[in-house]
Amino acid sequence: MRLTNFASAIATCVVTLGLAAGHSAEALDSYVEGEFGWFGVGTAHQIEENHFFWVGEFSGTFFNDKGVGSLFHRAGVKCPASFDANFNTNTAKASGYCVISDSEGDQAYLSWSNEGTPAAGSNNPGTFEYTGGTGKYEGITGGGTFVGVTEVNWADGTSTGYSTWNR
Repeated sequence: MRLTNFASAIATCVVTLGLAAGHSAEALDSYVEGEFGWFGVGTAHQIEENHFFWVGEFSGTFFNDKGVGSLFHRAGVKCPASFDANFNTNTAKASGYCVISDSEGDQAYLSWSNEGTPAAGSNNPGTFEYTGGTGKYEGITGGGTFVGVTEVNWADGTSTGYSTWNR
């Protein structure tokens, strides 16, 4: 299996990252719809023939469908993650955490996971759950769904794509 196909599978399954957001602990509406444009960097380890374990980070910007002034619109997102891709059994599992930071420095944290197939171009859906936050996101709760799409697998093993949240 070629590394570019593996990178595509990683990005599709992992940064399939689905994220959402919140405002204040009292009146927190943590449900958002939008897109997270990301760049993925990491290291793949071959476990056995056609079985890889990737560890890395997806980072980029979230764009809320409601636009300027809406929750997490243009917030920075960093997601340390892992991805277990077994092409022998055609199974994949991914999981990680995300830190979402707005321009004021307040942050929300979430955990996420998904399962599916490791094939390039797969859109494996997943779920996420808020685990905490700072400032106006302190006490954030809830969760949502996500689907990720890999657009480009670069020759250096990095990847570029996007993830839709709650669509």
